[in-house]
Amino acid sequence: MPRTAILYARSHRRDNLARQVRELEDWCDRAGVVPLETVAEVALGIRASKRCRQLLADVAAGRADLLLIRDVARLSHDPRQLQQIINQYRHQIAISWDDRDPSRW
Repeated sequence: MPRTAILYARSHRRDNLARQVRELEDWCDRAGVVPLETVAEVALGIRASKRCRQLLADVAAGRADLLLIRDVARLSHDPRQLQQIINQYRHQIAISWDDRDPSRW
């Protein structure tokens, strides 16, 4: 059974969102991961958005296998919060901004 993912794109510029979503979808195609939902939001600030935290909780609850993001900055720019998120969800986050072979996911 293929793995599933919620795709999450976040930027302070709306025009960057479409590019991020395309990259996430391409990653899913290469990795054989089935995207269940795509969330793209314009968000400013350094802390993780409420929507991002909800998506992480959804993945932890088993709604999908992974939360797919372009890079860790999409989670938070706050170093303490980012470390906390990574510690809690490290096996449920996939990062598409990665030169490694996605088939390992």
